[in-house]
Order: sequence, then C-alpha cells, then structure tokens
Amino acid sequence: MKLIFVTRKVDRSDALTGFVFTWISALAKNLERLYVICQEKGDVSGLPGNVEVISFGKERGYGKARQGYHLFKLSWGLARNADGFFVHMHPAYAILASLPARIFGRKIILWYTHKSVDLKLRIAHALVDEVLTASRESFRLPSRKVKVIGHGIDLAKFSGKGERVSNAKFRIVSIGRISPVKDYETLIKAAKILKDEDTAGFEIEIYGRAGLPQHQAYLDSLVQFVHNADLEDIVKFQGELSYDFVEEIYREADLFVNLSKTGSIDKNVLEAAAASVPVLTSNEAFHQDFLKISPLLIVRQDDPAELAAKLGEIMVLPARERSRIGQTLRTWVERNHDLKTLVEKIIREFAI
Repeated sequence: MKLIFVTRKVDRSDALTGFVFTWISALAKNLERLYVICQEKGDVSGLPGNVEVISFGKERGYGKARQGYHLFKLSWGLARNADGFFVHMHPAYAILASLPARIFGRKIILWYTHKSVDLKLRIAHALVDEVLTASRESFRLPSRKVKVIGHGIDLAKFSGKGERVSNAKFRIVSIGRISPVKDYETLIKAAKILKDEDTAGFEIEIYGRAGLPQHQAYLDSLVQFVHNADLEDIVKFQGELSYDFVEEIYREADLFVNLSKTGSIDKNVLEAAAASVPVLTSNEAFHQDFLKISPLLIVRQDDPAELAAKLGEIMVLPARERSRIGQTLRTWVERNHDLKTLVEKIIREFAI
C-alpha cells in the first residue's frame, strides 16, 4: 500500500511536532511507500528509505497562497501513484487535497483531536471519507464518519525503564505550548498557596514556548506574576524543549501537571503516563479513566486551592504508592494509545 501523509511540520527535534516523525516512521514500516507533504520541513534524518518528504514551502518563505497552490499541485501529482490521503490535524489541508483524491478515486481520511469546530472543519468533514480521532471528546461534530481509535504514543521512546533520578526536591513538570487555554496561571497560583502555607521542598518546571506570536504577552504575564509573587526559586520557565530530550525530563519528574482546557486528549499527558510518571490534570478527556486509578489524578478547572491541596497530598504519598500509580498509568496507555496499534488501525481503514 502507498499513502500520502499531509501534515504541518516534519522535524524530529521539534518540541511541538516531533512526535509526527515517530508516526511517519511507524507507518512507513507497514507500507510499500509513504509520501509526506508538509508545510515545513526540518530535520528528517533517520526516516525509513521508503519515505519521501516534500515541503510546500513555509521554510522557503512562501506566502499562504503560494503554499496552498503547491499543496494542491503536490496532492494532484502524487494522487495517481498512491492509495489514499491521511491528513493530520489541519482541515484546510484536507479541503485542498480533496479534489485530487476524488478525481483519482483515492480515499481521504482526516485525523483530528480538538474540541474546536469551525467552518473549515465542517467543510473538510463534508469532503473526507472518514474522520479518525483519539476519543469522543476530541471531535465535537456529530457524525457517522467519525471513528474513535485512540492516540499513538511511542512506547519504546517513553518506556519508563531508564534509571529514575532521585531529586532533592519534589519535582513537578509541565510540558507544552504556552497559551491561555493551557491555564498555567492556576498552577502558579497553587504554588503561591503552598508557599504561603509554608510547604517546602518542591519545584515546578515549565517547558515550552508561546504557541502563537500573540501568546507571548501571556507568557510575559506569567513570568511577571512569578516575580511579583516571589516564586522565582520555585517556578522556573525552562524554555522550549527538544523532542529528543522529553523522555529524559520525565525520568527526572515526580509529577506531571496538565491543566489544558482543550477538552481533547492531550499527547503530553499520554507521554508522561507512558513514562510511568503520575499525572494530575483538569482535562475532562481524562476524568473517567483517571478517576478509576486514583482520585488524586483529577482536579477541577480554575481552582488553585484544590490544585494546591492535591499537590500537597501527592507530595507526601509514599514512593511505593506513586510508583504504583505511574505503572498503572503506563498500563492504561499500553492498552489504549499504543502507536503500533494506532498504525494498524489507520492502515485497516484504508484497506476497507
């Protein structure tokens, strides 16, 4: 089988999209040929020999109109030699690729995991054959085209088998793009509550960059809040983290915190869980499953007081209990979000 994978960026080290490299590698191992059309091409070294990555021009300075033209042209040129299109996350790409797919009779499948439903998504949904998503909460448009198949986490990369670091302080980590929807202010307010209660022996490390240029002001406001609250010895902004080193950070973490309000399954939560790190989250997509593991793993949104209380409880848990929670989370990811299983499901949809 030959497929066309359409995505925004391919770069094995990119903090936000590095995981796409692992998806491409896993898919290629099960295909005769994989053509990858991307908006931006970075470091693609190490991909299997049957993968061809072609950019439609962002890194070459092309404007949006020119990028769109090249995406359409590439889709048209490759469609005759492929069995289908797998469009990753971007409805606009599915819209542009839909005509070549129809002309050449190729199946087109959109992967989408976000609660946002806009006009582009509605149009793309009408044009594609199927939509694949990670959970019921990750695609909010009612449709018979939708299939929930879980997410895809590289369990070999996030094995949790490396030697865990013993920290002098309880180490709380949060990783991801920094934007208002991620609600970092609640985490910082919880840290202030703990400090005011004379809770000592913990630190919070936040890894990530502003998700969009307009989010830089939000990041600046967080840094200023930390300074004004005299929390600079507790809350540390570590900047962007290369995807190559994410698993090392998890080996050094005692707890991963995610307060995302996206309402969809967050890849960073799954990666931390796969690495056997206890996770505390307010994301509604995890409520049902995580509450079965421990009530300590779920917190209400926009509630710094409850978050501070949960953090305090987790910090005093015996190491054996934290390890049990981490291992249980790892098992849950293995059962529901293994990349190998996801790849098999994707290929099966094209074979139908």
